[in-house]
Amino acid sequence: MTPGPDLVMITNLVLNGSLRVATAAALGMITAGAVQAGLGAAGLAALLAASPGLFAAFRWAGAVVLLGWAVLAVRRATGRAGAEAPAPSPQAAVAVPAHATGEPPAGPAPSGRAAGHSGPSVRQAFGQGLLCTGSNPKVGIFLMAFLPQFVPAGMAPEAGVPLLAACYLALGLLWLLTWMRLVHRLAPHLRSPRVLRIADSLTAAVFGLFAVRLALGG
Repeated sequence: MTPGPDLVMITNLVLNGSLRVATAAALGMITAGAVQAGLGAAGLAALLAASPGLFAAFRWAGAVVLLGWAVLAVRRATGRAGAEAPAPSPQAAVAVPAHATGEPPAGPAPSGRAAGHSGPSVRQAFGQGLLCTGSNPKVGIFLMAFLPQFVPAGMAPEAGVPLLAACYLALGLLWLLTWMRLVHRLAPHLRSPRVLRIADSLTAAVFGLFAVRLALGG
């Protein structure tokens, strides 16, 4: 639940897409966490912990995914910078009545998405969330190393660990939903081209940093 790639992705999807799209990504992240917990309970986490070569391959694959998203965020940021047109000249600023051109008056930009940008679909966002959490092998290893310590006395580990994993993932989903609601309430004040460009730049920096950390085993 600490700030990381998941939280950065959720924030970016709320600002560039919509609350519905961000919710789909959050569900993808929790689904990936549940799959990793299940695989860890089945012994995959122990296998990765005991096989440095296999664990390194998973780490590098996850680093490549994060680095790819960092590159996409950089492209969005540079695209926004290029799309910001200079101030119009006084001659160009003369308004032409809509009835003179025969065109209907332009309506306001949709409020659910950032102006001029179409975010991913719900299915794509779910896949992005699934890949963001699922590409980090440390999630399953952490759950399998952390949760058994809190199994109540007298409860079988094979029953206690899945129960604790479900509680942990439910709290994670609650945290993500709370965060995206907060960002959504602030979004009308954060959707200017300049703020979105800064958000994309920060997203690229965070994804790039975590890609390096994951590749180096930090």
